[in-house]
Amino acid sequence: MKFCQKCGKEIMDEAIICPNCGCSTGYNSTNVYSDDYYINELSKRIKINGIIWICIACIQIIMALTINWVFGIIGIANLISSIKDLNYSKEIFTNRFGIVKRFEPLTRPIIVLIYNLVFGGVVGVAGSVYYLVGIRNFVLNNRERYQKIK
Repeated sequence: MKFCQKCGKEIMDEAIICPNCGCSTGYNSTNVYSDDYYINELSKRIKINGIIWICIACIQIIMALTINWVFGIIGIANLISSIKDLNYSKEIFTNRFGIVKRFEPLTRPIIVLIYNLVFGGVVGVAGSVYYLVGIRNFVLNNRERYQKIK
């Protein structure tokens, strides 16, 4: 059993529409998820990433006030990045081009991981791990689907 993404009611795994609200489940009868499913799933994961980074940034800013000001610089950088993620989680519905190209490079996530580990404390590693495992791997594992989405 799975749950409707719109109303949250439990629905059959093979349901094409939710019997409660009529919303499409993103599943079609050939057992292949629709483009909307992949866009919704990615948007959800990016939103979660943004929330994780907001939490990390707040912890780092508190650490800056109590331990060392350097944590504040990293915290503000992470806060800005989290706002960009939250904006992109909405933008992806209208701008579906270049998804794989955006998540394929490893340079940025590795740099973020390193500067959070060195200057921002171990707390910043959680966000980097979620990005690499929860978002980047999801996009790359579904590369063909994302490249075809219009």
